[in-house]
Amino acid sequence: MDNYDILHELDSVARSIRSSQPFYSQAEYVPETPAILKANGGPVDACWSSSFHGIVAGVLADQSNFNLDQMKYIIGAPYFVNYLSSHDNERLLFLLGKNSNIFDDEAFKCMRLASILLITSVGVPLIQQGAEFGEARELGSDEPNKKKLPMQWDLLNNERNRLLFDTFKRLLELRKSRDDMTDNNVNFFYDHFDNRVLAYARSQELVVVVHFINDEKQGYELQNFPENGKWIDWLTNEEYQVDNNTLKVDLRPFDARVLILQK
Repeated sequence: MDNYDILHELDSVARSIRSSQPFYSQAEYVPETPAILKANGGPVDACWSSSFHGIVAGVLADQSNFNLDQMKYIIGAPYFVNYLSSHDNERLLFLLGKNSNIFDDEAFKCMRLASILLITSVGVPLIQQGAEFGEARELGSDEPNKKKLPMQWDLLNNERNRLLFDTFKRLLELRKSRDDMTDNNVNFFYDHFDNRVLAYARSQELVVVVHFINDEKQGYELQNFPENGKWIDWLTNEEYQVDNNTLKVDLRPFDARVLILQK
């Protein structure tokens, strides 16, 4: 609906009907535009970010697509609804296989990385049902919105699918328990294009390290770390000591770490 006046009116009327309840308006406006956001004088609280889906899928399918500015944009943009797949897009796992012949363990490593980006970015995460445990069926082009696709709960009997589900669950627990996961603050304190490494802090006590390439780096050093002291990986419970604002870490293929400062 490309009419901001009508969107303003719909938002106003909806809020007046349920004035005592929380209300959050969002526009599935593709491609996303900051002008539609209330923060910029527009009619809605949030707008879907097709860029998040496109950039993450593009980088994981082909590492030559890696662009630091684009990655920082989708991670740091506030008031956008971020997603890895939706009713308008094929599932990320399906795209990795179809476009790049990435399957099995490698595909699930990519999904784990993508889930960490989704939940730790500044925007609002949207999870298409089934993505959290690795559904990969093709939507197709023949009236996709009319298809009935029952949830494949049996996938949870597979170790890879269960591990992905547990990753989403733990990340959402973290997001719900910490204010720094839902504010608009983000500090990109380290990046290295050639090594495909990007690190950002959601606060002085919460850091995300992402490794966008299918290789290993032993004893990799990240400088300018926000705080010295002991840090723990929220997902693996691995512990790290940061001294002189430098983290030394072994990075696995398509790796990502969510680190919490221990007090």
